Amino acid sequence: MKIVAESFQPNQIKAYLDAHPYKSPFSRDLVVIHHTASPSLDGEEDGRPNGLTAQHIQNLKSYYESLGWSSGPHFFVDDHQIWAFTPVNERGTHAKAFNKNGIGIEMLGDYDSEDPWSGRGLKVLENTRALVKQLVSQYDLTANDIRFHRDDPQTSKTCPGTKINKQQFLDFLAQ
Repeated sequence: MKIVAESFQPNQIKAYLDAHPYKSPFSRDLVVIHHTASPSLDGEEDGRPNGLTAQHIQNLKSYYESLGWSSGPHFFVDDHQIWAFTPVNERGTHAKAFNKNGIGIEMLGDYDSEDPWSGRGLKVLENTRALVKQLVSQYDLTANDIRFHRDDPQTSKTCPGTKINKQQFLDFLAQ
C-alpha cells in the first residue's frame, strides 16, 4: 500500500492538492466524511490526546493492509493538523458505494459519544472545514457533493457519528 504520510496545516492544503493533479480513472466527484471512532480523541485505551503522529499513521497503514485493502481514506484530520494518507489523485477505500469517486476524510474522534461542537472536537471540525472548503473549490463541487459515510446505502454505520447532524455540518462549512 502506497501512502503519503505527510501532515500539513489548513493553509497548506491548496499547495498539496496542486501537487497531486487529477489522474484517471479516479474521479473526484464527492467528499465523504467519516469519524475514526477508534482511535478516539480522549478514550482511555484508544485515545489520541495529542492528535495523530507519524507512527499512528504507519499503524493505520498496517491495519488497513491487515484487512487486505490496497488503500485507505485520503485524509486523517485531528485538532492539530491534516494528514494526507492515500494520494488524493488515487482511489481510496473508505465507503463501499463512494470509493470510486469519493475523497475520504477521517476525522479523529468518536462522535457517537464525544462532542464535536466544543473543545478538541470543534478544532477537528475547523480543520475539516478548511480541507473540505478547499476540495470543493479545487474540484468545482457543491454542498450536494458532500456525503457522510452513513449516506452509503451499503452501510449501517452512524459515521461520522450521531452527534453530527448533516445540515448543521453543512451550515458550519458555509461559515
